[in-house]
Parts: sequence; structure tokens; C-alpha cells
Amino acid sequence: MAPEKSHHFFNFWGTIFLILFVLSTILNATILNPKFVLHEVRDSVVETTITDQVNGALERYGVPTSLLTDKDTDNLLNQAVNQVYAGKNIHLDLSSVTQRAGATTDNELAQYGLAGIGNTVSANLGQSVNNVVNSQLNTPGVARLANGIHLARLTSNAVFALTGIGLLVLAVLGFLGHHFTRSFSRMGVWTVVIDGAICGIVGKLAPQLAADQPDYTAFVAQLATSFMHTAWATIGLVLVVTIGLFIWRVFAGRLLSRR
Repeated sequence: MAPEKSHHFFNFWGTIFLILFVLSTILNATILNPKFVLHEVRDSVVETTITDQVNGALERYGVPTSLLTDKDTDNLLNQAVNQVYAGKNIHLDLSSVTQRAGATTDNELAQYGLAGIGNTVSANLGQSVNNVVNSQLNTPGVARLANGIHLARLTSNAVFALTGIGLLVLAVLGFLGHHFTRSFSRMGVWTVVIDGAICGIVGKLAPQLAADQPDYTAFVAQLATSFMHTAWATIGLVLVVTIGLFIWRVFAGRLLSRR
């Protein structure tokens, strides 16, 4: 019984490390990953909001909204999401659209010997359109979101690195102490239960937290669903490994008992 008791401290910290490691892995792969969020933003109300803001600014300055292509929209979404996830204010660059408007104007005026006017006007127009769009998008709420995401990413990355190193050290100690499978299988069970409960609660509460923002409720619900898919897949992998360790313990125990 003494060796068993001596592993309590090992198992306790190992379980804490594994729980945090798996959680940080899930977060880094989902809501703290700009690529994941960008994928969810497309075809969502967020994309519509940004497109409407841009089109409104273009119309204000007499620029046809038909000049805004799907490629332009994708580039703007990339800019907005990456800037927010870097903790920065949104600064969209619409110069390609206004330059296209200037080129169109020049083509129409060239027949009257007035080529070049459109491009000159578009240079000043581009900055004006950028200022209007960015001022509309950079609300206090967006600024708080950007700061919160940036801090969360730094924290999650630090937790991932530190707990990963801690688990590696514990794994080596477990092998040397001949209790790796016993300790890590127990750690795996607690991790599956606790992380599963935490992710389940987050998945259910997230849409409710966005209830006061009706324009984004559907997007948050969509994001929560995708988050849960990744979370269950990751926790499922931990469960498979844990079951494998239990099976190994059973077979190893039978082999030792026969010797």
C-alpha cells in the first residue's frame, strides 16, 4: 500500500496538468484560433455586417457596390479577424475597390481626353472610405473583445506549454517508477469527466450569454456547436488512449502473474 500512497501527489498534479493541457488544446484549436473563427464567420451574420458597412460607405461616396467582389470580401474578413485576434483595432484597406472605381471612371472619361482624373480622385476617396468603415467597426465592444481574445491566447499558450512540459516530466518519472500506465490511466479518466463537463457547460451557456445581442445570437450558437464538435473529438481521443492504458494494465498484469 505504501507505493500506492506515494503516487497520490503524482496523480493529483498529473491530473491537473492533463485537464489544463487538454482544455488549452481545445481552445487553441477553436475559439482562440483565427482560422477556425474565420471559417465560422463566412456565411454568417458577421460577414453580412462587415459587407453592409463597406457597401454603405461605398454608396455614400458614389462608388458602385457591384465593384466589391467575393475576393474583396474574403480579404476584408481575413483582415478583420486577424487584427482582432492580434489585439488590434480593425483597419480594413479598401484601396483595391476604390482603385477599381477610379480605373472604371478613367475608362469612361478617356474618350473625352480626361484620362487620369479617376485615379487621382480614387486616391483621396480610398482614405475617406477606409476612415468611415473602420470608425463604424471599431466600437468599444470590439475593442474589449480584441483585448480579451489577445489576453486569452497568451494565457492559453502559456498553459499549453507549461502543462505539456510538466506531463512530459511526469511521463518519464512514471516510466522510471514503473507506474506510468496505472497513473496515467487514472489521470485520463478524471480528465475525460472534468473536461467533458466543462466543455458541455460552455457549449450550453455560450448562446445564452449572447442573448442580449440578438444580431449575433445565431453566430454564437453556430460557434458553440463547432466548438463542441472539436471538444468531443479531442476528449474522445483522450478516452481512447485511457482505455488503451487500462487494457494494457490488464494484459501486463496477467503476463506478470503467469511468470
